[in-house]
Amino acid sequence: MITQSQSPTRGRSLPRCDIGRLALAVILAALASISARLQAADAPLDSSLLVFPSAQGTQRFFSVPPDRSRLSGEAIADFLYTLTEGPLRFLGEADFSTEHGEIDRLQLGWHPGSDTYIWLGKFHQPSSAWNFERDHGQYLQTAISTPAIEAPGSDRWGEDAGVVPENITGLLLDSTHAVSESAAVQFSAGVGVPPNPTGYNQGAYWIRPVGPGRHRVGWTARLTFLPDYPRNSGIGLLASRYTLDTSELEEAGSLDARSVDEETYGAYDDSDWGPWSLHATVYRINFMLRESEFPRMQHITAGYVQLERRIAGSYTAYGRVEYAANFRKADYIRALREDFESRRLLAGLRWDFMRHQAFTAELARGSSLSARVFTIRFQWSALIQ
Repeated sequence: MITQSQSPTRGRSLPRCDIGRLALAVILAALASISARLQAADAPLDSSLLVFPSAQGTQRFFSVPPDRSRLSGEAIADFLYTLTEGPLRFLGEADFSTEHGEIDRLQLGWHPGSDTYIWLGKFHQPSSAWNFERDHGQYLQTAISTPAIEAPGSDRWGEDAGVVPENITGLLLDSTHAVSESAAVQFSAGVGVPPNPTGYNQGAYWIRPVGPGRHRVGWTARLTFLPDYPRNSGIGLLASRYTLDTSELEEAGSLDARSVDEETYGAYDDSDWGPWSLHATVYRINFMLRESEFPRMQHITAGYVQLERRIAGSYTAYGRVEYAANFRKADYIRALREDFESRRLLAGLRWDFMRHQAFTAELARGSSLSARVFTIRFQWSALIQ
């Protein structure tokens, strides 16, 4: 951080990381200003506010000391606001909980026509299969837990930093083209800066749109075939490449590299047929450890399959299998999350009652490097319009 005594003088240039932060701050300020102008316009606006409150209790049992069991609870509120004026769109999403807070999305969009949108700001990155489709409030997600490969570094709802980054800040193109009466092809591509794994150690209520550390521009892409476009189910391919600042992990002695190049390639299937739903994803993730005495390439192959069955209208039973191969040789993941569960089996039951309210119970058994973990979760979630 530049203090008054260290402020740059004429003839001196700002460090690259400070220039990047300044540019991002200008972009985010412009988004907020334009949104305010839209709201002050005389023309009628189409706007909506959705609130997704939830409360969750978790009991974990470990196979080895020091913690044989651990009980925790969390209350969460996710606010999603959208505003439309002609071809312009504004979208903002914020998560607040008893432990954490964050600006999850902050986007200004332009709709040039057809099913094409161009977004500027902070958005869910397309190459994260789970978060791009489901990270919009717990009520919209059948399962309580997020797959380990998609979960944030501290396993808290709404955080950006994880093995597969949830959000990036930059430019996003999202376009859908019909290929028949019911089928379509969707393409999403973005360029921007990812969150750094240092962010989750910055304490509670991390509300900055972009976390600390060095930021370098990366890219993300997604190509999807939608055989039943109105239902939005489909199969697709994913890819991304980012450079992550791991200097804090290096300073803590948990990793011997100050930056990591992360390349992700994957495929996914989101399908619905009758009362059944399938959510399956497989990733190949390459990690190039740089700024190290021993630069090296490592990789993992990780995936999950979640199957859901709707029963008697108001109940949904589900099960999920997760597995990450070659995890023990991935130094970056081990430094990021010591409790990363490379194998997990879980089952759950969701009950939708009253109007836009649900109660969910979930049992899971997982394995990490240090222990086997048995987890019981209960959750109430709702939608307020």
